[in-house]
Amino acid sequence: MNKNYVIQWKSTVNGRAGKGTKVFEQGEAERLVEELNREYPQILHEAVPAEAAPLANEAEPAHAGTTTLLAIA
Repeated sequence: MNKNYVIQWKSTVNGRAGKGTKVFEQGEAERLVEELNREYPQILHEAVPAEAAPLANEAEPAHAGTTTLLAIA
């Protein structure tokens, strides 16, 4: 049993992204990703290795002249 995958997601509607904290085995993570993508088509989910899982929006360059605000509820 080698649980070292997490679920990373990104909204296709507003661009928000995140990474889960629960760690899964690869097969379990891939099955969950398929289910989540079916149930929530507006959000792209993917299984990524836990140690190499930057947030999806961290991999993209910031656009000049834009500001990102985070609301904490």
